[in-house]
Amino acid sequence: MGHHLVDSGRTPVKSFLLYAENGKTGLLVHEGVGTVGRSEDPVGRNWRFNCASVTKMFISTVVLQLEEVGLISLDDPVSLYLGDGGYLRLGEIHQLDGMSHGEDITIAQLLRHRSGLGDIFLDTQTRFNLGVLLHPHRQYDARKIMDSYFRFGLGKKPHFAPGNGYYYSDINYVVLGTLIERMTGQSLPQAIRTRILEPVGMDDTWFAFHEPPHGTAKPVDQYYGRINMTRYINTSYEWGGGSHATTTKDLALFIKALFAGKLFREASTLRKMLDGAENAQEGQSYACGINKYEVDGRTYWGHGGFYGTLLLYDPVNKVTFSANISQAMPPFDPEAAVRKILEIIGVR
Repeated sequence: MGHHLVDSGRTPVKSFLLYAENGKTGLLVHEGVGTVGRSEDPVGRNWRFNCASVTKMFISTVVLQLEEVGLISLDDPVSLYLGDGGYLRLGEIHQLDGMSHGEDITIAQLLRHRSGLGDIFLDTQTRFNLGVLLHPHRQYDARKIMDSYFRFGLGKKPHFAPGNGYYYSDINYVVLGTLIERMTGQSLPQAIRTRILEPVGMDDTWFAFHEPPHGTAKPVDQYYGRINMTRYINTSYEWGGGSHATTTKDLALFIKALFAGKLFREASTLRKMLDGAENAQEGQSYACGINKYEVDGRTYWGHGGFYGTLLLYDPVNKVTFSANISQAMPPFDPEAAVRKILEIIGVR
Protein backbone atom coordinates (compact mmCIF):
# COMPACT_ATOMS: atom_id res chain seq x y z
CA MET A 1 0.00 0.00 0.00
CA GLY A 2 1.44 3.38 -0.96
CA HIS A 3 1.52 6.48 1.21
CA HIS A 4 0.89 10.03 0.07
CA LEU A 5 3.38 12.45 1.59
CA VAL A 6 1.09 15.51 1.68
CA ASP A 7 -2.34 14.47 0.52
CA SER A 8 -4.48 17.42 1.55
CA GLY A 9 -4.52 21.11 0.71
CA ARG A 10 -3.84 23.01 -2.49
CA THR A 11 -0.28 21.77 -3.01
CA PRO A 12 -0.16 17.98 -2.59
CA VAL A 13 3.18 16.17 -2.60
CA LYS A 14 2.64 12.64 -3.85
CA SER A 15 6.19 11.34 -4.10
CA PHE A 16 9.81 11.94 -3.19
CA LEU A 17 12.72 10.54 -5.18
CA LEU A 18 16.30 10.74 -3.90
CA TYR A 19 19.78 9.72 -4.99
CA ALA A 20 22.34 10.92 -2.45
CA GLU A 21 25.93 9.73 -2.38
CA ASN A 22 29.14 10.41 -0.48
CA GLY A 23 31.97 9.34 -2.75
CA LYS A 24 34.50 9.40 0.09
CA THR A 25 32.64 7.28 2.65
CA GLY A 26 30.71 5.10 0.20
CA LEU A 27 27.36 6.06 1.70
CA LEU A 28 24.57 5.82 -0.89
CA VAL A 29 20.84 6.42 -0.53
CA HIS A 30 18.73 5.68 -3.61
CA GLU A 31 15.04 5.61 -2.75
CA GLY A 32 11.57 6.50 -3.98
CA VAL A 33 8.59 6.92 -1.66
CA GLY A 34 4.98 7.96 -2.15
CA THR A 35 2.40 7.12 -4.76
CA VAL A 36 1.46 7.67 -8.36
CA GLY A 37 -0.87 10.65 -8.12
CA ARG A 38 -3.96 10.04 -5.98
CA SER A 39 -3.76 6.28 -6.37
CA GLU A 40 -2.32 3.87 -3.83
CA ASP A 41 0.24 2.56 -6.32
CA PRO A 42 3.72 3.04 -4.81
CA VAL A 43 6.54 4.66 -6.75
CA GLY A 44 9.98 3.09 -6.99
CA ARG A 45 13.43 4.60 -6.63
CA ASN A 46 14.16 4.75 -10.36
CA TRP A 47 10.97 6.42 -11.54
CA ARG A 48 11.25 9.33 -13.92
CA PHE A 49 10.17 12.97 -13.76
CA ASN A 50 10.44 16.19 -15.74
CA CYS A 51 13.62 17.87 -14.51
CA ALA A 52 12.63 21.26 -16.05
CA SER A 53 15.46 23.81 -15.88
CA VAL A 54 18.14 21.25 -15.02
CA THR A 55 18.13 20.85 -18.83
CA LYS A 56 20.00 24.17 -18.95
CA MET A 57 23.07 22.33 -17.68
CA PHE A 58 22.90 20.06 -20.73
CA ILE A 59 22.56 23.05 -23.06
CA SER A 60 25.52 24.84 -21.49
CA THR A 61 27.65 21.70 -21.65
CA VAL A 62 27.04 21.27 -25.38
CA VAL A 63 27.69 24.97 -26.08
CA LEU A 64 31.03 24.74 -24.27
CA GLN A 65 31.84 21.56 -26.18
CA LEU A 66 31.29 23.49 -29.42
CA GLU A 67 33.71 26.16 -28.26
CA GLU A 68 36.32 23.53 -27.40
CA VAL A 69 36.41 22.33 -31.01
CA GLY A 70 36.58 25.87 -32.36
CA LEU A 71 33.10 26.11 -33.86
CA ILE A 72 32.11 29.12 -31.73
CA SER A 73 33.49 31.59 -29.20
CA LEU A 74 31.46 32.56 -26.14
CA ASP A 75 32.52 36.18 -26.52
CA ASP A 76 31.07 36.43 -30.03
CA PRO A 77 27.60 37.82 -30.73
CA VAL A 78 25.26 34.91 -31.35
CA SER A 79 24.18 36.70 -34.55
CA LEU A 80 27.62 35.93 -36.01
CA TYR A 81 26.49 32.31 -36.29
CA LEU A 82 22.73 32.73 -36.69
CA GLY A 83 22.44 35.82 -38.88
CA ASP A 84 19.00 37.30 -38.23
CA GLY A 85 18.07 34.07 -36.45
CA GLY A 86 15.01 33.29 -38.56
CA TYR A 87 12.15 32.83 -36.09
CA LEU A 88 14.40 34.35 -33.38
CA ARG A 89 14.19 37.69 -35.23
CA LEU A 90 17.38 38.96 -33.60
CA GLY A 91 16.79 42.42 -35.01
CA GLU A 92 13.58 42.64 -32.96
CA ILE A 93 14.26 40.37 -29.98
CA HIS A 94 15.77 43.16 -27.83
CA GLN A 95 14.62 46.73 -28.44
CA LEU A 96 15.48 49.28 -25.76
CA ASP A 97 14.87 53.03 -25.97
CA GLY A 98 14.28 52.81 -29.70
CA MET A 99 17.48 50.87 -30.37
CA SER A 100 17.90 47.23 -31.34
CA HIS A 101 20.48 45.29 -29.33
CA GLY A 102 19.60 41.74 -30.34
CA GLU A 103 22.44 41.35 -32.80
CA ASP A 104 24.94 42.40 -30.10
CA ILE A 105 23.99 39.77 -27.51
CA THR A 106 26.91 37.41 -26.92
CA ILE A 107 26.75 33.67 -26.31
CA ALA A 108 28.26 34.20 -22.85
CA GLN A 109 25.53 36.68 -21.96
CA LEU A 110 22.89 34.13 -22.94
CA LEU A 111 24.54 31.41 -20.85
CA ARG A 112 24.77 33.66 -17.79
CA HIS A 113 21.34 35.30 -18.21
CA ARG A 114 22.93 38.70 -18.84
CA SER A 115 21.21 39.40 -22.16
CA GLY A 116 18.35 41.43 -20.69
CA LEU A 117 15.80 39.41 -22.65
CA GLY A 118 12.33 39.05 -21.17
CA ASP A 119 10.73 35.73 -20.33
CA ILE A 120 7.32 34.31 -21.25
CA PHE A 121 7.15 32.35 -17.97
CA LEU A 122 8.04 35.23 -15.65
CA ASP A 123 7.05 38.45 -17.40
CA THR A 124 3.79 37.26 -18.95
CA GLN A 125 3.10 34.32 -16.66
CA THR A 126 -0.67 34.75 -16.33
CA ARG A 127 -1.19 35.15 -20.06
CA PHE A 128 1.06 32.23 -20.96
CA ASN A 129 -0.36 29.89 -18.29
CA LEU A 130 -3.90 30.68 -19.43
CA GLY A 131 -2.95 29.68 -22.97
CA VAL A 132 -1.50 26.40 -21.71
CA LEU A 133 -4.55 25.58 -19.60
CA LEU A 134 -6.92 26.37 -22.48
CA HIS A 135 -4.85 24.23 -24.87
CA PRO A 136 -3.22 21.60 -22.62
CA HIS A 137 -2.26 19.27 -25.47
CA ARG A 138 -0.72 21.84 -27.82
CA GLN A 139 2.69 20.81 -29.14
CA TYR A 140 5.33 23.54 -29.04
CA ASP A 141 8.67 23.95 -30.74
CA ALA A 142 11.21 26.77 -30.66
CA ARG A 143 9.33 28.70 -33.34
CA LYS A 144 6.04 28.61 -31.42
CA ILE A 145 7.80 29.66 -28.21
CA MET A 146 9.27 32.68 -29.98
CA ASP A 147 5.93 33.44 -31.62
CA SER A 148 4.51 33.76 -28.09
CA TYR A 149 7.44 35.95 -27.07
CA PHE A 150 6.79 38.44 -29.86
CA ARG A 151 3.00 38.22 -29.60
CA PHE A 152 3.29 39.23 -25.94
CA GLY A 153 5.41 42.23 -26.96
CA LEU A 154 8.46 41.11 -24.99
CA GLY A 155 10.87 42.16 -27.73
CA LYS A 156 10.10 45.74 -26.75
CA LYS A 157 10.31 45.12 -23.01
CA PRO A 158 13.88 44.02 -22.23
CA HIS A 159 15.11 44.47 -18.68
CA PHE A 160 18.41 46.17 -19.52
CA ALA A 161 21.02 46.50 -22.26
CA PRO A 162 23.01 43.29 -22.90
CA GLY A 163 25.66 42.79 -20.22
CA ASN A 164 24.21 45.39 -17.84
CA GLY A 165 22.56 43.07 -15.33
CA TYR A 166 21.20 39.63 -14.49
CA TYR A 167 17.70 38.43 -15.30
CA TYR A 168 16.79 34.75 -15.52
CA SER A 169 15.01 34.01 -18.80
CA ASP A 170 14.30 30.71 -20.54
CA ILE A 171 14.42 32.61 -23.83
CA ASN A 172 18.21 32.76 -23.46
CA TYR A 173 18.27 28.98 -23.69
CA VAL A 174 15.83 28.86 -26.58
CA VAL A 175 18.35 30.99 -28.49
CA LEU A 176 21.21 28.72 -27.36
CA GLY A 177 19.26 25.62 -28.38
CA THR A 178 18.81 27.12 -31.84
CA LEU A 179 22.55 27.84 -31.96
CA ILE A 180 23.30 24.20 -31.14
CA GLU A 181 21.04 23.00 -33.93
CA ARG A 182 22.68 25.35 -36.43
CA MET A 183 26.26 24.43 -35.47
CA THR A 184 25.77 20.65 -35.15
CA GLY A 185 23.31 20.07 -37.98
CA GLN A 186 21.28 17.96 -35.53
CA SER A 187 18.01 18.53 -33.75
CA LEU A 188 18.52 19.74 -30.18
CA PRO A 189 17.31 16.42 -28.67
CA GLN A 190 19.69 14.47 -30.90
CA ALA A 191 22.66 16.75 -30.18
CA ILE A 192 22.19 16.33 -26.44
CA ARG A 193 21.71 12.59 -26.81
CA THR A 194 24.87 12.00 -28.83
CA ARG A 195 27.05 14.40 -26.83
CA ILE A 196 25.84 13.74 -23.27
CA LEU A 197 23.16 11.09 -22.70
CA GLU A 198 24.81 8.25 -24.64
CA PRO A 199 28.42 8.86 -23.50
CA VAL A 200 27.35 9.12 -19.86
CA GLY A 201 24.96 6.16 -20.04
CA MET A 202 21.80 8.08 -19.13
CA ASP A 203 19.55 5.33 -20.43
CA ASP A 204 16.32 6.59 -18.83
CA THR A 205 16.58 10.20 -19.98
CA TRP A 206 14.89 11.72 -23.01
CA PHE A 207 13.72 15.06 -24.40
CA ALA A 208 10.04 14.78 -23.47
CA PHE A 209 7.50 15.54 -26.23
CA HIS A 210 10.36 16.12 -28.70
CA GLU A 211 11.73 12.59 -29.13
CA PRO A 212 10.33 9.10 -28.46
CA PRO A 213 10.40 7.88 -24.85
CA HIS A 214 13.69 6.24 -23.91
CA GLY A 215 14.36 3.61 -21.27
CA THR A 216 12.03 1.73 -18.97
CA ALA A 217 11.52 4.14 -16.05
CA LYS A 218 7.88 4.82 -15.18
CA PRO A 219 6.65 8.41 -14.59
CA VAL A 220 5.66 9.91 -11.25
CA ASP A 221 2.87 12.49 -11.29
CA GLN A 222 4.19 16.03 -10.87
CA TYR A 223 2.00 18.89 -9.72
CA TYR A 224 1.75 22.65 -10.09
CA GLY A 225 -0.52 23.30 -7.14
CA ARG A 226 -3.47 21.00 -7.70
CA ILE A 227 -2.80 20.59 -11.43
CA ASN A 228 -1.39 17.21 -12.37
CA MET A 229 1.09 18.35 -15.02
CA THR A 230 2.17 14.83 -15.93
CA ARG A 231 -1.31 13.57 -16.69
CA TYR A 232 -2.90 16.58 -18.34
CA ILE A 233 -0.34 19.04 -19.74
CA ASN A 234 1.94 18.86 -22.76
CA THR A 235 5.06 20.64 -21.46
CA SER A 236 6.84 20.83 -24.82
CA TYR A 237 6.89 24.63 -24.39
CA GLU A 238 9.94 24.21 -22.13
CA TRP A 239 12.19 23.05 -25.03
CA GLY A 240 15.78 24.25 -24.47
CA GLY A 241 14.80 25.80 -21.15
CA GLY A 242 13.84 22.50 -19.55
CA SER A 243 12.23 19.57 -21.37
CA HIS A 244 14.05 16.45 -20.19
CA ALA A 245 12.40 13.51 -18.49
CA THR A 246 14.95 11.70 -16.35
CA THR A 247 15.69 9.90 -13.08
CA THR A 248 17.63 10.89 -9.98
CA LYS A 249 20.27 8.28 -10.83
CA ASP A 250 20.73 9.54 -14.40
CA LEU A 251 21.14 13.13 -13.19
CA ALA A 252 23.70 11.93 -10.66
CA LEU A 253 25.60 10.14 -13.44
CA PHE A 254 25.61 13.37 -15.47
CA ILE A 255 26.91 15.72 -12.80
CA LYS A 256 29.59 13.26 -11.64
CA ALA A 257 30.75 12.81 -15.25
CA LEU A 258 30.81 16.58 -15.73
CA PHE A 259 33.08 17.16 -12.73
CA ALA A 260 35.20 14.11 -13.53
CA GLY A 261 36.17 15.76 -16.82
CA LYS A 262 34.42 13.19 -18.99
CA LEU A 263 32.38 15.70 -21.01
CA PHE A 264 35.09 18.25 -21.82
CA ARG A 265 38.50 17.87 -23.42
CA GLU A 266 40.20 20.40 -21.17
CA ALA A 267 39.86 21.13 -17.45
CA SER A 268 39.82 24.82 -18.30
CA THR A 269 36.42 24.38 -19.97
CA LEU A 270 34.79 23.31 -16.72
CA ARG A 271 36.41 26.28 -14.99
CA LYS A 272 34.86 28.54 -17.62
CA MET A 273 31.45 26.92 -17.03
CA LEU A 274 31.77 27.69 -13.31
CA ASP A 275 32.85 31.29 -13.87
CA GLY A 276 30.12 33.45 -12.42
CA ALA A 277 32.28 36.46 -11.57
CA GLU A 278 30.13 38.97 -13.47
CA ASN A 279 26.94 37.89 -11.76
CA ALA A 280 28.66 37.57 -8.39
CA GLN A 281 29.34 41.31 -8.48
CA GLU A 282 25.57 41.75 -8.32
CA GLY A 283 25.04 39.20 -5.58
CA GLN A 284 23.96 36.45 -7.99
CA SER A 285 25.26 32.89 -7.96
CA TYR A 286 24.64 31.89 -11.59
CA ALA A 287 27.51 30.94 -13.91
CA CYS A 288 27.16 29.26 -17.33
CA GLY A 289 24.02 27.15 -17.02
CA ILE A 290 24.93 26.18 -13.47
CA ASN A 291 24.37 27.65 -10.02
CA LYS A 292 26.71 27.92 -7.05
CA TYR A 293 25.16 27.01 -3.69
CA GLU A 294 26.77 27.61 -0.30
CA VAL A 295 25.36 25.20 2.30
CA ASP A 296 26.80 24.97 5.80
CA GLY A 297 30.26 26.04 4.72
CA ARG A 298 30.43 23.80 1.68
CA THR A 299 30.18 24.75 -1.97
CA TYR A 300 27.81 22.82 -4.22
CA TRP A 301 27.24 23.25 -7.95
CA GLY A 302 24.08 22.35 -9.84
CA HIS A 303 20.63 23.50 -10.84
CA GLY A 304 17.03 23.42 -9.72
CA GLY A 305 13.94 22.63 -11.77
CA PHE A 306 10.41 24.00 -11.57
CA TYR A 307 8.60 20.78 -10.65
CA GLY A 308 10.57 20.15 -7.48
CA THR A 309 13.91 18.96 -8.86
CA LEU A 310 17.33 19.76 -7.42
CA LEU A 311 20.72 18.49 -8.59
CA LEU A 312 23.85 19.32 -6.56
CA TYR A 313 27.49 18.24 -6.45
CA ASP A 314 30.27 19.09 -4.03
CA PRO A 315 33.53 18.41 -5.92
CA VAL A 316 35.70 18.78 -2.81
CA ASN A 317 33.87 16.25 -0.65
CA LYS A 318 32.48 14.17 -3.56
CA VAL A 319 28.88 14.53 -2.40
CA THR A 320 26.07 14.10 -4.93
CA PHE A 321 22.45 15.09 -4.30
CA SER A 322 19.73 14.41 -6.87
CA ALA A 323 16.08 14.70 -5.88
CA ASN A 324 12.51 15.37 -6.98
CA ILE A 325 9.56 16.17 -4.70
CA SER A 326 6.87 16.15 -7.44
CA GLN A 327 5.42 19.57 -6.54
CA ALA A 328 6.32 23.02 -7.88
CA MET A 329 4.93 24.72 -4.76
CA PRO A 330 5.50 22.41 -1.78
CA PRO A 331 3.68 23.30 1.47
CA PHE A 332 6.91 23.03 3.47
CA ASP A 333 10.41 24.50 3.34
CA PRO A 334 12.30 22.37 0.80
CA GLU A 335 15.56 24.18 1.56
CA ALA A 336 15.44 22.98 5.17
CA ALA A 337 14.86 19.42 3.98
CA VAL A 338 17.79 19.63 1.56
CA ARG A 339 20.07 21.00 4.28
CA LYS A 340 19.17 18.15 6.62
CA ILE A 341 19.81 15.47 3.98
CA LEU A 342 23.12 17.07 3.01
CA GLU A 343 24.09 17.17 6.67
CA ILE A 344 23.46 13.44 6.96
CA ILE A 345 25.00 12.39 3.65
CA GLY A 346 28.01 14.73 3.98
CA VAL A 347 29.35 13.35 7.26
CA ARG A 348 33.03 12.60 6.75
